[in-house]
Amino acid sequence: MTLSTLNTLLTKREDAVFTVTVNRADKLNAFNPEVLSELNQVLDRIEKEETLKVVIITGAGEKAFVVGNDLEQLAKLDPVAAYEQMRLGQRTFLRIHEFPKPVIAMVNGYALGGGFELALSCDLIVASEKATFGFPEINLNTMPGWGGTQLAAKKLGLNRAKEMILTGAYYPANVCAEFGFLNRIVRHEQLERETMALADQLAEKAPFPLKIAKEAINKGAELNLSDGFQFEAHAYAVNYSAPHTEEGFAKFLTRTK
Repeated sequence: MTLSTLNTLLTKREDAVFTVTVNRADKLNAFNPEVLSELNQVLDRIEKEETLKVVIITGAGEKAFVVGNDLEQLAKLDPVAAYEQMRLGQRTFLRIHEFPKPVIAMVNGYALGGGFELALSCDLIVASEKATFGFPEINLNTMPGWGGTQLAAKKLGLNRAKEMILTGAYYPANVCAEFGFLNRIVRHEQLERETMALADQLAEKAPFPLKIAKEAINKGAELNLSDGFQFEAHAYAVNYSAPHTEEGFAKFLTRTK
């Protein structure tokens, strides 16, 4: 296991799984520009690392995953600075959404505002039974700005996204189970073990099929069905150019004989 510390992040590598922890527990892991900058630095470092197959993102402490943007600094922005910071957050979360390795959000507490947007940008969400989700921005006379209006509509459905964004209400994990965006809800004390078990299951797969399958799913959400089918067929054919395809078929056929 390899550990490293940045100013606002902790990172840990265990075999093929890389965990990033937002380390501002005293601020309930609220984001600021430094967190976004360091997160992008980490993504730069691990994107081309072939032996790393799965990424987990979580928050430090027992109370929060991430509670969103640091309001003290956000309140001081002028319109131009606010736009630039929103675009930085959007680029970061879109990068996670499109990252070539599966990304799992391990939600250990409050996932609010930008924290909820971060979780929705990940491919899978494993939530503690103590987790809480919400978009409180409307209560501050503003709105989600890091992709929340778009991600929520795609992953929760239009009506549910409108309810969560327009009411600003908080929803516990057991209620969110009905909304369809959580992959697993687990006992709080089992959260890390259950998330690592899922990550290890993914890490057993060949990385290129994981990458193109994720890309096909994401692309299909943006295309009409016919174009999505076409994109899928191209991705499937491209996968045949890699030796792991022949190896996978051979291994299965040998096992079934």
